[in-house]
Amino acid sequence: MGWNIKGWLCGYRAEREDGEMVFIYSRPAWGTGMCGAKRFYELRCRGELVGRISSENSFRPRLLAEWLACAGHVLNENDLLEIAAALPRQP
Repeated sequence: MGWNIKGWLCGYRAEREDGEMVFIYSRPAWGTGMCGAKRFYELRCRGELVGRISSENSFRPRLLAEWLACAGHVLNENDLLEIAAALPRQP
């Protein structure tokens, strides 16, 4: 299923056709153990932290998507990958 990404006050909001919503918060890398990260996003669904998306601060940045939710969650790893691919690229 496709995700529609829209800008939001604290980051982005991803909506799926069936009405499921994920809030994507832009977080600072400092103080989180992610000091080498160029970008750092937390994904929350229904108030629960379900994933993180980060990219390295290097010449050829590599995107890292990390799934954190339990196995019985309404979202899965494929949803995380689709959201990571649909996020707008920023310089």
